[in-house]
Amino acid sequence: MNVFGWVVAGAAGWFWVRALLPRRRTRPAWTHVMLEASLGLAWGAGATASLFFALLWAGVKPATAAWTADGALTAFGALLWFLLRRPPEETAPPAARPFPMAWLAAVAAGVSLAAFFAATTVYLHANPQGDGDAWASWNTRARFLTHDRLWRNAVSPEIAESHPEAPLLWPAAVARVWAESGAMSQAAPQAGAFFMSLALAGLFGAALLVETEWPWTCVGLLCLLSLGPFWRAAPSQYPDVPLTLFVLGAMVTAAAAERAAWSLAGLALSGMLASFAAFTRNEGIVFALCLAATLMAAARRRVLAWLAGAAPGLLLTGLFHYLLAPASATAPWASLLSFSRFVDALAAFVTGIWKLGELPAHPLLLLAILYFAFRPSRPGARRWIWYPPALLMLAEFGLMWGPPGDASSQIAPPPEWRLFHAAPALLLVFLVWLWQSSGQGPADFSPRSDSPSGSARRG
Repeated sequence: MNVFGWVVAGAAGWFWVRALLPRRRTRPAWTHVMLEASLGLAWGAGATASLFFALLWAGVKPATAAWTADGALTAFGALLWFLLRRPPEETAPPAARPFPMAWLAAVAAGVSLAAFFAATTVYLHANPQGDGDAWASWNTRARFLTHDRLWRNAVSPEIAESHPEAPLLWPAAVARVWAESGAMSQAAPQAGAFFMSLALAGLFGAALLVETEWPWTCVGLLCLLSLGPFWRAAPSQYPDVPLTLFVLGAMVTAAAAERAAWSLAGLALSGMLASFAAFTRNEGIVFALCLAATLMAAARRRVLAWLAGAAPGLLLTGLFHYLLAPASATAPWASLLSFSRFVDALAAFVTGIWKLGELPAHPLLLLAILYFAFRPSRPGARRWIWYPPALLMLAEFGLMWGPPGDASSQIAPPPEWRLFHAAPALLLVFLVWLWQSSGQGPADFSPRSDSPSGSARRG
């Protein structure tokens, strides 16, 4: 049951993703199935956890809240899929130049994926309680959420060392599974960590395969698996991988909405995933604001669909911070005027970029080799898609710079873990841009007019 709860959440999410995500007929056909399954795991984990916590806050007992969340989301998702089902959009496969030694990239990607999931499984088995903050903070708060009379202890200022001010999506996701199983087995957070890592790798690979071709997908997976923080965060049972998954999912669905002439359904799905990021960690709030501002400029009035999708999750996040979470220190303007703090933060930021990988397999080195090998000759058509992950990366620097107190203690969380939140999305954007701008693909990814009002719109 501690594993089955995550499968149920993924099944509920699959209906919603299947109903809302604009579809393209892809070759091979399983590409879109993998894309939907990965997004379904992300959406299902975020939505069931959010609704479970909302019901718990409303006074429903934990087990009832958990089963109600699963049942309601699955039923409404199935109904939505039935009402909105439609055939995939026909697209002609682009002509492309041959990729040198593509078979070697495929072998390397396969070996790397096998090694990654084997290492994650071994680490989870050897360290079932997770890393320090997993058992001291996230799983501890999840245990409180399984008791209808004690759940408010998860936000009590008396457990200050457990960060009660942090959003509760990931503890709620684990607590929901515990409430359904009736036993607080460590298999629940372990399975959650594994499924979220699987979904992140699957979403990255499927999204890249939908946009480009299989040799580029293999190279992209090598770049993703060269991120050192991914290997350490995957089995840690921290919310860093779920947050990264929500960020990547919101970007992928927003790009899919743009391809479909700014599909209202696709934008709503993107907004939902971004709101789950906001309820996972405070960095997710920054990302949601950056994506909203970007889409406001790119999609214009159609951003209202994104805002409608994000509204429930953002409302829950706002109410949590305003009504439940204990007050926490915020960054005064004086902190941003401290030159010494700026130097410390800049040093941490540079160190974090360097520690995103290890030579000779550092992701920046791999990207530089690809850049000089394919020599892009024309600008990309999708400039807006760079802004949200780049601004999130910049915001992570601001979080290193701004908080009050001793600078070294504020930068104590490994800076490369902070930068990892935006890294997969930036990798995906860069690889798709390189494929397109170097003549590997068409000049424009999107069968649409540049103006949201210039072509037929599909909801």
